[in-house]
Amino acid sequence: MMPPPPPPPLPADPVHIEANIQQTAQRQEINVAMIVLNVVNTVTHVLIGAVALSAFIFANVFHGTNNLKQHIYLCVTGYVILMSQAILTFSPNNGWTNSLKYPNKKMVHWVMQVSGSILAIAGSIIRFTNLNEHMQTAHGILGLVALILTVISLIGGVVNLIFPKQTSALILRSLHACFGLLTVSVAFICLCLGFDTIYRIVMGDVNANLSIAFTVMALIGVLSSAVSNLTRRYMKR
Repeated sequence: MMPPPPPPPLPADPVHIEANIQQTAQRQEINVAMIVLNVVNTVTHVLIGAVALSAFIFANVFHGTNNLKQHIYLCVTGYVILMSQAILTFSPNNGWTNSLKYPNKKMVHWVMQVSGSILAIAGSIIRFTNLNEHMQTAHGILGLVALILTVISLIGGVVNLIFPKQTSALILRSLHACFGLLTVSVAFICLCLGFDTIYRIVMGDVNANLSIAFTVMALIGVLSSAVSNLTRRYMKR
């Protein structure tokens, strides 16, 4: 006796099909967004290195005073390398800190931020105390603004570290983040003005234009990473 044929398959629920299609589309959008953010983060690291290397090469090629070379080394290391990397520390797309837990990322951020601020403040003071007419240039004026913002950001960071669980902690963190981004922005713009003066004369127009373009693109990468990270954190609250 032959067994009865199996029952025909039930028709697929159109609601479930539509839900699965939407979930697949959302996963694809998330994957594309993650790829784009990873590429932006990688390119930003490369640009930061290129900008710093360009400034260091100029400091060795140009036969300037020792305080000018110290100013370049200290400020570029402080602002471009350490403080920029401190901002990128919290990004989930940052490769070398991606495996760290949040408390460890926070510690790395503070170490790099404090170290970068100290170097940048020292480099600015060395230049200002050895060149009075420096304050008459746009580079010098913006450098002074960056110095003041660095001090304010450093003080705000220390206050935020001492009082992490106060009622106003969210406000303090927001202000600290805004001052930090503003400080780095002013410092990068100041560096662009530096590339447009003596650097252009010594290294030529092509190198100057490339250095300025790399500086602007690096700043955009740092700011976009910071804004994306802040938006992601506040949306989870």
